[in-house]
Amino acid sequence: MKTVLMLADGTCFNGKAYGSPVKAVGEVVFNTSMGMYGEIITDPVSCGQIVVMTYPLIGNYGIHSAELYSQYVHASGMVLREGAAEPSSWRMESTLEKFLQDHGVPGVVEVDTRALTRHLRRHGSMPGLIASQDEVDPAFFKNYGFEPVRFIEKVTTEKAYNLVEGESPVVVVDLGMGSWLPTALQSLGLALRVVPAGTPAAEILAMNPRGLVISSGPEGDPELTEIARQLYPAVISLPTMGVGLGMEVIALSLGARLEKMKFGHRGTNQPVTNLAGGKNFITCQNHGFVVEESSLKGTGLKVTERNIHDGTLEGLAHEELPVIAVQYYPSVESLLEGEETLFARFKKMIKI
Repeated sequence: MKTVLMLADGTCFNGKAYGSPVKAVGEVVFNTSMGMYGEIITDPVSCGQIVVMTYPLIGNYGIHSAELYSQYVHASGMVLREGAAEPSSWRMESTLEKFLQDHGVPGVVEVDTRALTRHLRRHGSMPGLIASQDEVDPAFFKNYGFEPVRFIEKVTTEKAYNLVEGESPVVVVDLGMGSWLPTALQSLGLALRVVPAGTPAAEILAMNPRGLVISSGPEGDPELTEIARQLYPAVISLPTMGVGLGMEVIALSLGARLEKMKFGHRGTNQPVTNLAGGKNFITCQNHGFVVEESSLKGTGLKVTERNIHDGTLEGLAHEELPVIAVQYYPSVESLLEGEETLFARFKKMIKI
């Protein structure tokens, strides 16, 4: 079936249906990963996004449930140059197309993703519509009522739960975390208590926690400033670590501001430099906002890491409080000998 991706500026990219034959609207963003497509579309951070994969062949090893970041497809849609017709892997449980079909998520293949990516780089990420050629209405976005979406409430846990039992747990505020984060934290041997977004600081502090972790999650939520305000007393009282959106929440809670990037950082090949040690490393990222550096004055936060490509902030630390955060997904190899990873630093902060 002939299918179209129509951008909000009226530009159309033609292709063929892939996945579920339904309509979808979302922010069209591109991801430069060569693989990890299963992780990307099941990452709660991708909620509300139509993901364009820039690598030309996607799906060649299928889907394996152990690799996914959650049990649901959170992306609104997927756009590919070519979907592997005969994927092969001894671990494969499903093809990518079947996986999308099972979750009711549409895709488009045979799209000129190179031209599409260049368009997004030139004009910025923007809303888009996936629909069959017969259903595309050029006036769709003129009549479409864009309202702020509370993405975080769609992906946060509904109620608090323990991942690892024990006294003085580390409290994890779930803004929409992928499965990689609790896996990494459990490797530290910590008692973990996961709580929903919006949990008041007083409730967190009453748990007598050893520390606080604020997870990654989908951006652009209208409630984000309020979530940051509610967490402020906990951030200034506890050893705190933020990842992805968690870094943005920490910055907001201490008085900094965010700004939307033109097309964001999404991929497994984003280069970052550590300003203190001078080390450069490659990171996995999925974000479209960044902390505004000029707004850090008076917050007590200092820049610890930068993106090598564009110089934007990738890491923050407080000058006096035990607060650290990164914008990227830190390595889950948290305790490698001699490596000063984010998790190793957090372990020192909570004195274990």
